[in-house]
Amino acid sequence: MQFKTTNKKYEYLRKKWIAKQAHSSQKLIEKHGSLIRHLTIGGLGGLVMLTTPGLSAAMPDQQIYDSAQKITSLEDKNIALAKTLQGIIPDQVGSLNKVQEDNIAKTLSEEFDMPVSAEINGIRLNRSYGLIGGEQHLYRYPGDTVFNQMDTTVDWAMYGSAGMAPGLGAWGYFAPSKAQLTAEDIAREKYYIAVQTFLAPSFAENVANYRDFFKYRKMLVVNPQTGQAVVADIADAGPAEWTGKQLGGSPEVMQALGLGSGSRKGAVLYFFIDDPNDQIPLGPINAKGIES
Repeated sequence: MQFKTTNKKYEYLRKKWIAKQAHSSQKLIEKHGSLIRHLTIGGLGGLVMLTTPGLSAAMPDQQIYDSAQKITSLEDKNIALAKTLQGIIPDQVGSLNKVQEDNIAKTLSEEFDMPVSAEINGIRLNRSYGLIGGEQHLYRYPGDTVFNQMDTTVDWAMYGSAGMAPGLGAWGYFAPSKAQLTAEDIAREKYYIAVQTFLAPSFAENVANYRDFFKYRKMLVVNPQTGQAVVADIADAGPAEWTGKQLGGSPEVMQALGLGSGSRKGAVLYFFIDDPNDQIPLGPINAKGIES
């Protein structure tokens, strides 16, 4: 599948489309991307139109229209969530007080229909509102390469340039070998975050317990400026304090948050997800009431 990049307006809108939408919209663009030559998305709640020479022969007009309308609904929901969060979070990125943290956790739990909290079993991070920066891909097994992690030309264009991290994640390889690599391993690397586990209160006194707690722990990461969100897992420790950032995200996480281009840096909320039965999948997620 190939995308034409000569039209700058098209390229901008294409990236915005992929960056903002979860599961269903991503599948649409991956399946029909070679057919989409021009994309125009109207304002909030506005009409969405897609026009492509010969497109109707490959995909019914109604299906295109329905999918586009759904994407507009997703964007509307994101904006509504962002507006709600803007009324709760402080003006400056920093530590949240207990009232702010509780209000945000309650809002996110309701909006995403999942138990979200800044603390589980008495364990918490040093921050739940901070700056995230883009990270590289992690080695999933001995001999892994960035080429092995890219499925399509779209994947390479969006995520391949990030390259591979020079070292392993905090828990080592995700699998002992390529043959033993599971779908769960693939998802864990794809949607991983690095958090400052070493700065968690009482970490130094409880290294073993905290290490086990943080390993692949799921977190909900939300861009409060846009409402875009992703369910990620902790697969690395960092970044260092001197960087001025509080966490890092895989190329796919950054893209899901709308931070995949430019400085690849921005303010995010990140809260633990209480999912002991492993029922909540990793990946981009939309607010309650919107099917993804």
